[in-house]
Amino acid sequence: MEENNFRPLPLKEIRFIVQQLAVALQSLRSVGLTHCDIKLDNIMLVDHEKQPFKIKLIDFGVARVASTIPQGSAIQVLCYRSPEVLLGLPLTEAVDIWSLGCVVAMLHLGNRLFDGDNEFDVMRYIVELFGQPPNRMLNAGIKTNQFFKQSMCAWNRSWKLKTGYSRGGHKLLDSLDDILSAFPSNGSKHPELNLFVNMLKKMLDLDPATRITPAQLLQHGFLTNTDLGGLPLPSVSRGTFVLRRTPESSPVQEDCSVLRTHRCSEFPAVQGDSVWFGDSPMDLGRADAASRSPCDSRDAAVTAVLLSGAADKAAALYPGLRAAELWAAAIVESC
Repeated sequence: MEENNFRPLPLKEIRFIVQQLAVALQSLRSVGLTHCDIKLDNIMLVDHEKQPFKIKLIDFGVARVASTIPQGSAIQVLCYRSPEVLLGLPLTEAVDIWSLGCVVAMLHLGNRLFDGDNEFDVMRYIVELFGQPPNRMLNAGIKTNQFFKQSMCAWNRSWKLKTGYSRGGHKLLDSLDDILSAFPSNGSKHPELNLFVNMLKKMLDLDPATRITPAQLLQHGFLTNTDLGGLPLPSVSRGTFVLRRTPESSPVQEDCSVLRTHRCSEFPAVQGDSVWFGDSPMDLGRADAASRSPCDSRDAAVTAVLLSGAADKAAALYPGLRAAELWAAAIVESC
């Protein structure tokens, strides 16, 4: 995206990327693992000249069995963080689908969907775009009080988003349907674009219990593309979706925690070099991608040389570490 000046990708290219990542997440789900760090930096091009948009999902340094993740842990990079993580709910593999939805939105829009400076801003953008999470989730969250206040009336114990604690930020959309309105001539009538928005809504379902699964995602019409008749795909030019500065407000008294990223030490790395898919191991590889922690300060530099296929040059950015330690860990490659 950076080398492309963050220009949005055509839908046909996004489809190919989503298909591969859905297969990878389905493989992880089959063994009960959650990646916990789906983001653009962890999606690598294999060889863009010979195999355009053939990708690998890398960096399993914080991958865990979802049921073992302590409730309230701040997993996921802030702009990809799911509502259940923000609220401090028990987690499932559905957190990865939310992060993937954020990635997909950025690939299409060219900008982050939830570009907040802190957890409250991200929650505020989520509520503005989708409404509040169900009361069932708010009642169960151990961090709900950081974002919402509850009416003390005995007959009405409803939750309301707190106001005031904001550092400003950028609002991209009022609704996912704004993606359609960006094409006033044919957007709402274009079947592929409608299917894309429908898929995105299912991936960004506030409720992890009803959020689309990787298996269901692979069966979605946007990916199967059986009834679209080869229509030309609309493309979006950078600037179609303009960032709007939201007003800053004065702080409120309630404490709203600010978490920009997670600590790598909270989660031990996954052991071994394979994940199991069905009855057969799927080799995760050692030679052609980095096992990088999301807390590494040189992520951007390593990512740049990895995208050019120069793993040996990337290793030089980490003096004193063995190459085997750099390129071990986990890669999931899909066909």
